Amino acid sequence: MWRQLKQDNTIDPVYRFRKWKIELLSRLLNMASSLQSVLFSKKIGQISFEGHPPVFIVGLWRSGTTHLHYMMARDPQFGFLNNHQAFTFNFSLLSLKKLNKIFDIFVPRKRPQDNVRLTLDEPAEEEQALSTLTTHSSIHSFYFPRNQQYFEKYHLFEGISEQEKSQWKKDYLFLLKNIAFYNRKRDLLLKNPHNTGRIKELLELFPDAKFIFLHRDPYTVFRSTKKLYTQMISSQFLQFFSQKETERLIIENNAKILRKYMTEKKLIPAGNLVEIGFDELESAPLEMLKSIYSRLGIDGFEKAKPGIEMYLNSVQHYKKNKYRSLSVPLLKKLHSAWGFWFEAFGYQKRAVSNE
Repeated sequence: MWRQLKQDNTIDPVYRFRKWKIELLSRLLNMASSLQSVLFSKKIGQISFEGHPPVFIVGLWRSGTTHLHYMMARDPQFGFLNNHQAFTFNFSLLSLKKLNKIFDIFVPRKRPQDNVRLTLDEPAEEEQALSTLTTHSSIHSFYFPRNQQYFEKYHLFEGISEQEKSQWKKDYLFLLKNIAFYNRKRDLLLKNPHNTGRIKELLELFPDAKFIFLHRDPYTVFRSTKKLYTQMISSQFLQFFSQKETERLIIENNAKILRKYMTEKKLIPAGNLVEIGFDELESAPLEMLKSIYSRLGIDGFEKAKPGIEMYLNSVQHYKKNKYRSLSVPLLKKLHSAWGFWFEAFGYQKRAVSNE
């Protein structure tokens, strides 16, 4: 896979050390990956999700989806990808948690973009693991920001052939079967912002899937997403990309994703979608979560409640990031490109002089 990515993209000389590290890790882990495939592929392939539709948490990056994911992951009925499996996907079934003491040395205590607690047992987004499995992942446009074809093909499914789309489905389903096998549970809870523009494609795989969509104040999403790029995503760049280019990309791509979601959410069967604002979730988390379970017909809230309360108590002193005010030109760009977002979810635009 890495060989194919190198063939399809130019890696800037300034990032040659990152390239060397990736190549070294790829070679070291290739044997373990092959062994895992030999030992477990048949068993994984036999897993069926019939009667066990996943619950998908979707929303743009920095919309509060992680907070909801962390809460619902305390429900013992759900299986989910954790950071250990995400970081070691190609050999996680060999290592399980035996190597956690070693891996833990390299894991920061908090996520750099928002100071959220990070441990190997906490839930993770599956797109990172997908990117180690296949080139059919939109996250590759993070590493190669000048090549947005990965985003366009595998997030928006634009300009994609039927063969490429079929392969994405096969790869994604294989990933979810791995998660189910690892957890010994077929009821999966999945949180992945890359899925926000994939509603149609996910329904083609799981017609009865349930969806929880989070939305948030557009100004906060922009500033927080920019920090995500600055603090984390840029540290994985293999192509140079300026701050201005990053700002443009955030504005344009978020608009494309949200428009696709708003068009395709109509395909979701009645009773299988809940849309909530992050402010609602933050102000009354238990009440909102109980409502989500009820509206989606998910049983087991009372059984999950003690674990959820324990998690909420652990983060009650969490401090949010603080941001500088946005410039007038940026505000105007957001109002122009994201006007439909403000209107659809009831967010007020700030007054801008000479707008």
